[in-house]
Amino acid sequence: MEKVVSLKVNSKCLKDLPCYERLEEEHAITVGVFDGVHLGHQYLLKKLIESAQRRGLKSCVLSFYPHPSKVLSPGQQPCELTDPLERAERILRLGVDRVVFINFDREFSRIRAEDFLKHVLFERLRCRYLLVGYDWRFGYRREGEVELAKEMGQRLGFEVGTAEPFYKNGRIISSTYIRRLLHSGRLEEASEYLGENYWVKRKVVRGSGRGSSLGYPTANLGPSENLCLKEGVYAVRVNERFLGVANYGFRPTFDGKIKVLEVHILDFEGNLRGERLKVEFLSFLREEKKFSSKDELIKQIERDIAIVKEKFGR
Repeated sequence: MEKVVSLKVNSKCLKDLPCYERLEEEHAITVGVFDGVHLGHQYLLKKLIESAQRRGLKSCVLSFYPHPSKVLSPGQQPCELTDPLERAERILRLGVDRVVFINFDREFSRIRAEDFLKHVLFERLRCRYLLVGYDWRFGYRREGEVELAKEMGQRLGFEVGTAEPFYKNGRIISSTYIRRLLHSGRLEEASEYLGENYWVKRKVVRGSGRGSSLGYPTANLGPSENLCLKEGVYAVRVNERFLGVANYGFRPTFDGKIKVLEVHILDFEGNLRGERLKVEFLSFLREEKKFSSKDELIKQIERDIAIVKEKFGR
């Protein structure tokens, strides 16, 4: 069985993922959105792996996409640290055996807590050990809590373990705080709580071709309009090999209407259309600015490239 799959719920699966009605092997499972897979998440996942190994089970993360807030409170939905594939890559890299996604929609949001435990976790995902945070809530209107899970676990035949929150620098690490740091351009601080530089891996899509007309062709990555990045220019590393200069925002010189992530890769020639590029954000260089002419913009691009080479070139 594939390592990253979608569980079929209400006749729906996530697009582009293998679709399953149920899993065959018995699992130790933890449940959550896990956006960003930060150090707090990593602490929980390491406990999951250890618990699974002691019990002879496969470790499994159950996650949801899109973010539940997008469905339940559309006006308050958070920006996105990771898409499903980026999230799964980070989780599997830690040693988890499998990642399962459920398409979170209005219909799924109405599932009662007991039905979620019995029909989704126990019967379909074959959960035999459930690890959750000490304050875990789940099910319709967050009616379920840890004690209910423990009671049902005793009846159905699965254990329930809890994990305390993970602190760093006296702070509980959260995806919300990391989003705030990235929105402020504080990449170095965000990296400290993520355990690595922030990165995305997105498909190269057709752009406007303006970069090429300026003499600095760019790869446009999408979808990227809901990233948790401050609008501006960044020093980046692409596919762990090439330095680059990335712009995230509306491109005010050209009166853009939606936010776009575009990357000029230094010392690279070739067609990347359709490929997924890993873009690692090294440093925030400057905010977006509307230039009065193409020549002024070109001079600024040249200055940006010089800074990147000076700071990060070998």
